[in-house]
Amino acid sequence: MRIGYIGLGAMGGALARHLIGEFPLSVFDLNEKAVSAFVELGATAAATPAELARSSDVVLLCLPRSSDVQAVLFGANGVADGLAPGKIVIDQTSGVPAETNGFARQLEEMGVALFDAPVSGAMATAVAGTISIIASGPNDAFQKTLPVLHAMSPNVFHCGERVGNGQTMKTVNNMMNVSCRLATLEVVAMGRKFGLPLELMTEAINATTARNYTSQGMLPAIAEGRQSTKFWLALQVKDIHQAIGLAAEQKVPMPIGGAARSLLQIGLNSLGKDAQLEQMIGVIESMADTKFVEMQKNVANQEAK
Repeated sequence: MRIGYIGLGAMGGALARHLIGEFPLSVFDLNEKAVSAFVELGATAAATPAELARSSDVVLLCLPRSSDVQAVLFGANGVADGLAPGKIVIDQTSGVPAETNGFARQLEEMGVALFDAPVSGAMATAVAGTISIIASGPNDAFQKTLPVLHAMSPNVFHCGERVGNGQTMKTVNNMMNVSCRLATLEVVAMGRKFGLPLELMTEAINATTARNYTSQGMLPAIAEGRQSTKFWLALQVKDIHQAIGLAAEQKVPMPIGGAARSLLQIGLNSLGKDAQLEQMIGVIESMADTKFVEMQKNVANQEAK
């Protein structure tokens, strides 16, 4: 199979790298440096999405939003211009399920199958090739392209034949993850105000029923003065807005999710559009008027590295 990958950002780039050497790979991205890096590794650069689609049997997309997917698929020199019956499109964007389902119906009229396959996990797992891929859509197209997905990770799940189910599952995961993350930071800030060392709290939490992904990953990283995640805060706000919007469609109240969204929006408004999710640590510290780690120790850790 000839593979085309569009969207070589942090996540898309990490996923696409696993395809080099496994399949003939062509790539497209607005970032010329990202494209050049892939060409040096053996990929072929496409001048437009349409050109990439013409030379590929399977086209994968990993873009910031569903609106970007629509533009790349159906805009001028878009993917649709280069598609032919029998080709397959895989959308790895954390997009809006209903919109992705609509894209699939449009392409189906051309004899082209589209299914969604967003990913869930830390950037380190994408680089390591162990991230979870949550797919949904026509089973025949899914089975045909399973070797492509398995080249990126062995952890592939199929959530039914309705296109968009995978993105819905990703949205559920995103909401749960960010709510737990902020709640953990909030209560640890309270412990710090009482004088409890971060290392002691981390050890205790991880030995009890309060143990969670943040306590096991982010808290040790804070204590060691290293970054635990690389993700744009604006995209996290987008994801949680999307999750609450989906809940509203189904008349499901989200009071905890709403509180998490408000905290993230405060952070984004305060820090600016280029802020990283990691900077929410400082927002929580500021709100509680405390520090998770004493400044002197943080400096010592950085100098030791």
